[in-house]
Amino acid sequence: MEEKQELTYGEAIAALREYISSTGKKQVEVASELGLSGALVSSFLAGNYKTPHTVIPKIAELIKVNEKKKVSPKEPEFAETSVSKIVFNTISYAHLRGTVAVVYGDAGVGKTCAIREYVRKNRLALVITISPTYASITGVNELMAEQLGVRERVARRITKEIILKLKNSGRVLIVDEAQHLTVRALNHLRCISDESGVGVALIGNEEVYSKLRGTGRADFAQLFSRIGMRKQVLANRLTEEDISSVFGVYGLEPDAMNMLTAVARTNYGLRGAVNVFINAAAVFGQVDKAGIVKVMRDMNIG
Repeated sequence: MEEKQELTYGEAIAALREYISSTGKKQVEVASELGLSGALVSSFLAGNYKTPHTVIPKIAELIKVNEKKKVSPKEPEFAETSVSKIVFNTISYAHLRGTVAVVYGDAGVGKTCAIREYVRKNRLALVITISPTYASITGVNELMAEQLGVRERVARRITKEIILKLKNSGRVLIVDEAQHLTVRALNHLRCISDESGVGVALIGNEEVYSKLRGTGRADFAQLFSRIGMRKQVLANRLTEEDISSVFGVYGLEPDAMNMLTAVARTNYGLRGAVNVFINAAAVFGQVDKAGIVKVMRDMNIG
């Protein structure tokens, strides 16, 4: 027996139009999600497609996946913690004083989330995220040039234009994942700060602080002496108040909160606790101690 079509042609058109409207996506983006060309989707929506039965199952699947996403557990919204306060204060110090500041420590404790919130509240904040590909002076210049709209292609002119755009701008440069930077790139950022008067906040793990501190040689001393504030953040210093700030709105039992606190204080950090929370909610429909223990076992935590 032939399997019944999930949607009629008219229903599929209406569903696809609703999907485009509710998600705010462009038609070409939706076409890409469906694995179709933009012209084909236009023809389908116009009711002119000659073999709609080949497209309707794809639309039905797209709608079904989107509905599942709507009801799936969401990552907790940003919440102020002891770590976010440290990140905020350090960036603010660099911003107001026009100097270099650094936050360094464990991964997954909320440094990047705090950066995003600072940027959301401060339009003058400029952020670049460093990866090994952009660890050099050239890489840093490329990232900053893109953010600032610099069109120069010659290395020295790029740096000069960056400094001109930053001078008297009232901005602050936030560098996430700063541990990837080479020592020369760190010195380059220090020079940009000196010449433009703009503060630079370096955010990363212990390695960035080790690079800044160096070996005590004179070439490192000038770099290290420019650091106006340096703060360390560690997972094992996360407090119960921090965990309550993040998960308190969900009304969890005390033993579940204690388990999430324990996870957050491991090498998995607050990010690990959030992942455990989301996975427990997705698998069991609720978050309690028993569910957390099972998820932790599956994730090889503890």
